[in-house]
Amino acid sequence: YYMQNNQYENKTNKNNTNPDNIEQRITSMLEDVLKGDSSDEEIKKVNLEKEKETKLKTTLEEREVLLKEIHHRVKNNLQVISSILNLQSSFVKDKRTLDILEESRNRIRSMAIIHENLYQTTNFSSINFSAYLENLSHNLVASYSVGLGKIDLVTELGKVELVLDQAIPCGLMVNELVTNALKYAFPDGKPGEIHISLKEVKTKVLLRIGDNGVGFKEGFDPLDSDTLGLQLVSALVEQLEGEIQIDSSKGINYLITFDKAKL
Repeated sequence: YYMQNNQYENKTNKNNTNPDNIEQRITSMLEDVLKGDSSDEEIKKVNLEKEKETKLKTTLEEREVLLKEIHHRVKNNLQVISSILNLQSSFVKDKRTLDILEESRNRIRSMAIIHENLYQTTNFSSINFSAYLENLSHNLVASYSVGLGKIDLVTELGKVELVLDQAIPCGLMVNELVTNALKYAFPDGKPGEIHISLKEVKTKVLLRIGDNGVGFKEGFDPLDSDTLGLQLVSALVEQLEGEIQIDSSKGINYLITFDKAKL
């Protein structure tokens, strides 16, 4: 769905230039008419071009409304799923199961926020990923704040626009890594800091996520882990055709790099 929808959006945005081309042709024809250099046939052409322009603008407006409706419905459906999981949680007593349900809700929320942002914009080919990260990270810290000590969230987010096919997996990665930091980096109410930075260098996107917590347990290999979260991160990096570097010398710090898709 995401790939097909993104291809449709790119095609729609590409066609946005057509009205300008038609308008230029009409302007040129009108200049000829005003100079008295045009025949009745050329005047008819002007009228036909104006009709084409009107129809094309109407079609583009209808497509924009349709895309807004698609993103709105996807967001609503994801929120319904999240609400069902929340309702299910009220009937569960096992802590491990409750944690799994909460993690699933956060993953769903990370996707819903993207569709909410796209619903509120007129540019469907890309998303302001910096603003999205700010929103997502603060939501995660707020949802895990109960039982934690004082956790400072430090963000350094340069302006980066991502296409939907990259924004979805990248958002899920951030969700997993920030969630891991909130759950495991600061045990027994220990205070700490989580930092996130994002920047674009030439054609590459650099995403850093880290904390100053207790780090990995001795002998733990995050790239060879059987936990769902880290397996998901590895799969998402592969989907982006990117690379991940991990530094555990002080807390845990991840550096994820990938080529930015053309908008």
